[in-house]
Amino acid sequence: MYSNRVPVSLLLVIAIVSSNAALRVPLHKVHKQPIQYREFIENMQKSSSSLDKYLVMKKEGAREALKNDHNAEYYGEIGIGTPPQKFTVIFDTGSSNLWVPSSKCYFSLACWNHRSYKNSKSSTYQPNGKPLNLGYGSGSAEGFLSIDTLTIGTTRIENQTFGEMTSLSRSPFRLAKFDGIFGLGYPSIAVDHVIPPVYNMVNQGLAEKPIFSVYLNRNSSADLGGEITFGGINEDLVDSKTLIPIQLSSETFWQFFMDGVSVAGYNWCNNGCEAIADTGTSLIIGPSKEIFGIYEMLGAEVDDGLGIVNCELASTLPPITFKIGGRPYVLEQQDYIIQVEDNNEKICVVGFLNLPSVSGGNWILGDVFLGKFYSVFDFGENTISFGKLK
Repeated sequence: MYSNRVPVSLLLVIAIVSSNAALRVPLHKVHKQPIQYREFIENMQKSSSSLDKYLVMKKEGAREALKNDHNAEYYGEIGIGTPPQKFTVIFDTGSSNLWVPSSKCYFSLACWNHRSYKNSKSSTYQPNGKPLNLGYGSGSAEGFLSIDTLTIGTTRIENQTFGEMTSLSRSPFRLAKFDGIFGLGYPSIAVDHVIPPVYNMVNQGLAEKPIFSVYLNRNSSADLGGEITFGGINEDLVDSKTLIPIQLSSETFWQFFMDGVSVAGYNWCNNGCEAIADTGTSLIIGPSKEIFGIYEMLGAEVDDGLGIVNCELASTLPPITFKIGGRPYVLEQQDYIIQVEDNNEKICVVGFLNLPSVSGGNWILGDVFLGKFYSVFDFGENTISFGKLK
């Protein structure tokens, strides 16, 4: 019953289906072996500073957060230059810059393990040269800005400014499955005020509406791993009547006000709290007090900061309700329990992670939450919607 929790990597195919000016990008799976518990812990410990980095960025405007994705890596192939040089990138709603390794990255082992951009091989390359420095909780990336044609499938976005990174820290990039990052956030958090690709799509008439929609298929046995639609929604996947817009509280991240979280009659975030929808984070991340309270309600034991439940009892666990915009968004146990292995023994991990150093009641709703719904990100109306999947 937990087959939909086997970790997978999702690879974006290059074909894009155009329907009423909406660019539909299918995601396909590259299956991996079940993740080992120690590896899972290491990945989650690296990602535990995600919300700290959001708050730093909000204050200083000079840092960009990278989240270590464990349960599924939603990455895909793009092209930069003419002819297109191919790269795999994480589609990340928690950041706004596009960057890939540069061929001028000579001394970083992380660059040696990934494809690099050669501006001398592109006939549409335009120099910019402004330094680009990105800070991460567990590392850093440094380089400079360049301008070139960005290709997604057969769609060409002209004059896209992006980062050519000449230095990548060993962690977390050396063993990463992706080459770079494709930010889907607001321009206000883009380092050096670079216009994100989704905005250029609209400005150049390549997307009919200033929205993009995300479907993350959590069923590892399905052929379709998920889908991103630029400029519209896929009504074959969502009951459009359930797409109720939620006004953003900040035009920085995809951030909104959350009324509360409840489990079996117990409530957290009682006076409301801020939440961020982030495709680049695997789990649901929140303040320690609330997360440990949820662990207690689920009967979870804490190991290395993670909640562990008896797999034989997992099917009896109660639903967890997120109240947003006065409406309930419910996760059943099969939505929030992640199965991993330790010496061929199954371990069931609660898909929530605590942040000891963060106060103020902030949350990140990662793929564990987003995978339950069809998410519509509207940067024209500054709203987000979570619809019921068909």
